[in-house]
Amino acid sequence: MNMKILYDALDKTNAIALATSADNIPNVRVVNFCYDKNRSGILYFASDRENQKVKELGDNPHIAFTTIPVGGASVPHVRSNRAIARKSHKTLSEVQELFISKIPGYDETITAIGECLDVFEIQINEATVIVDFDTVHTIRFE
Repeated sequence: MNMKILYDALDKTNAIALATSADNIPNVRVVNFCYDKNRSGILYFASDRENQKVKELGDNPHIAFTTIPVGGASVPHVRSNRAIARKSHKTLSEVQELFISKIPGYDETITAIGECLDVFEIQINEATVIVDFDTVHTIRFE
């Protein structure tokens, strides 16, 4: 049941606020994400391999994130401060259909700058799903 609640919340948006930390200074940016229901606890995002966040992740892979709900506070959202982000072994071509189906216009992004993008995986160890003001679920992944 908790996984259904998690995926229902993830389906309501395609963006997360991703927080990295370099020299104990947090840095937050918005990135698009997708996921594969066959890989529980994993989110994917793509980044230009020359981007500052790639260096920050190399120095410290521990991250926090929250989904950005579309439609205000009444929309369920997911957050975690117990996640790790690393470059994926998957290529963009291997997961491009996940990105394209989740993010409108992402096929244009792939065409324009796909050769500059690396795929990253966020391994969620624990997440909180806030369904509404009274309903909060904690989900732990093994």
